[in-house]
Amino acid sequence: MQKKSLQQMMPDAWRLFFHHRQPRPLQATAIPSLLRGESILLSGPTASGKTEAVVAPLFQRHVSFRRNQLAVVYVAPTKALVNDLFYRLETYLGITTSGTIRRYTGDHHEYGSPEGGFLLLATPEALDSLQLVYPEKLADIRAVIVDEIHLLHGNARGQQLRHVINRIEKSNHRPQHPKDIFQKVGMTATIDDLDEVSALWLGKSAIPIAIREQREIDLSLLDLNLIHKDQKAQKAAEVIHSWLELKKPRKAIVFGNSRNGTQAVAASLFNSLQGTRWPVHWHTGILSKEERERIEEAMKSDQYGICVATSTLEVGIDIGDIDVVILYDPPHSVVSFLQRIGRGNRKTDKCQVAALCCSENEKVLIQALYECARKGVLDDIHEFDRPSVRFQQILSFAWRGVSRDRVPLRLGSLAAATCDDRNEEVMSDMLDTGTLRVIGDALLPSDHFMDLGEKRLIHSVIAGGGKIQVTDGLTGKTLIAVPSGPIGAGMMFVGGTVKQLTANSTGEMILERTGRQSGRLVQLPAMKGRRWLSRKVVWEIAVLSGESPQCWKYSDNQIVTWGGEYNRFLALLIKINVAVPHGNIKADEYSINSLYHLPRITPEEVAEWVDAFEESPNISMQEALPFCTKSRFYQYLGRELQRREAIQSIPIRGFRKWLDECCVKEEIS
Repeated sequence: MQKKSLQQMMPDAWRLFFHHRQPRPLQATAIPSLLRGESILLSGPTASGKTEAVVAPLFQRHVSFRRNQLAVVYVAPTKALVNDLFYRLETYLGITTSGTIRRYTGDHHEYGSPEGGFLLLATPEALDSLQLVYPEKLADIRAVIVDEIHLLHGNARGQQLRHVINRIEKSNHRPQHPKDIFQKVGMTATIDDLDEVSALWLGKSAIPIAIREQREIDLSLLDLNLIHKDQKAQKAAEVIHSWLELKKPRKAIVFGNSRNGTQAVAASLFNSLQGTRWPVHWHTGILSKEERERIEEAMKSDQYGICVATSTLEVGIDIGDIDVVILYDPPHSVVSFLQRIGRGNRKTDKCQVAALCCSENEKVLIQALYECARKGVLDDIHEFDRPSVRFQQILSFAWRGVSRDRVPLRLGSLAAATCDDRNEEVMSDMLDTGTLRVIGDALLPSDHFMDLGEKRLIHSVIAGGGKIQVTDGLTGKTLIAVPSGPIGAGMMFVGGTVKQLTANSTGEMILERTGRQSGRLVQLPAMKGRRWLSRKVVWEIAVLSGESPQCWKYSDNQIVTWGGEYNRFLALLIKINVAVPHGNIKADEYSINSLYHLPRITPEEVAEWVDAFEESPNISMQEALPFCTKSRFYQYLGRELQRREAIQSIPIRGFRKWLDECCVKEEIS
């Protein structure tokens, strides 16, 4: 009955998306709401059919309202996911009208005219640029889809995208039919507070829809038995090789946490698997578009393959029929764990996962991640308003006024231009610091920022400087763009083989083939800062260890709290409120430690400290900065706005929820 009803409700979309197929529960639940024109946040596990559940009814509305202009923008966090979605949706819609699906990313600018289109796939940064420079091309948009919203919620990219969606909505032409209302749709597999996220991203009238289909996880733990950590890549390659020969999967993805770690295990696997059926690929964000897409296509079309990857392939992408996901490093959060294992076995209800364990601690961590995933326990996410993102928005419009419109942005038109009336304070700060100049009432960027605008470096809030281009010595094509930093000669595993990286006479970095299959690998610039385990994961570790994580335990120099990332803020509060020498309080995910005696403090007492802190956060910039993930324009804010953004980065709301779950226990004997 449900199948017949949906078929009648969307006859045009049905024959394209569901011909000879039964809609899944999530699809059957979401489609009627979207056909009615409602905005929804759709939550369901990976490979549950969210994309079809959203695009099919929006296509039906496109046909039913007889639109002849591009009507839907589909935003994905990565270029790899945009490419994957492009080919998937083309199999449905490309057979009807050429140009129905288009891409707009840093790699593909396929959007010229809105005429005759249906859906545009874009990354957040590319969409910001497009709407800023060519707003008329998005003037008839009737729906915006945000995929993998959990990867944007809680960070600067997400706030930037919300500004862009707001501009698209408020700058739209009136529809020809009153029921052709503007829709906003979010999709996620791993987010907890659906009501809050739905209201923030999609509006208070949006409807959260969650389907808790659980995919079974078949987890194998593979011991490495390391003597020294420098042996990890080689030992891991040996263990993976043996496991592959035993289980005989056709394709596998090996996930690691860093560029250098994944490159090392990819090179070791290449040496170990030579002469076998499995070619080895290394996929990371610093690779060129051509190299990334070559690997993605090889993993889809070839019968066998091993792809070693960083988080670049975590996000929603279907990179082929992957038989097993191998965790070279344990992820730091439940979200990352779920995203990684979700890349495999997408056509079945069981995830095949093998995790490499260097120690008993890593084994317990993997088991804790597995238990959180099985129970549906998800990490806390902290969201707040960032002045540095507002800076980027104001700068973009000031640059456009001079460079494109030839009509400068004016003091009195800032709110109307940006579709936001809360930018005045940041604009004043930009005038104080000289980022903006005011001539009459016209707002003009400084020469430095005009130059950045012409180089198209103002459309992203992702921090980062220039890139060192690394080219293939044989073809002359760029293979890698390495973030600026010291990089010397050595070996690299690129393009499915080991190559020698050297600098030529002009200082260019060149990769050349060599007869050597091993040697010292180039050390690429690494991300700064330590990743903290989430509180939810640490609590599960406590449970697996036979502890009661809600109970704090005390000894003379230690308080065991199982607080995860919240222990960093707890340590700061202790420094502020307890007479202990500041340099002698240290925190990790499990406890607070001191060289001196720590008095007994309770969660109730800490809650009072939080009240006082919120009323008057009297801390220095140096104390606040460890909590702040700086976006690209943070450094250009005035000192007070920098300090405010850093303080607002402290996850006080989640911290309070944690305190509410804690109680007191007797001291450790």
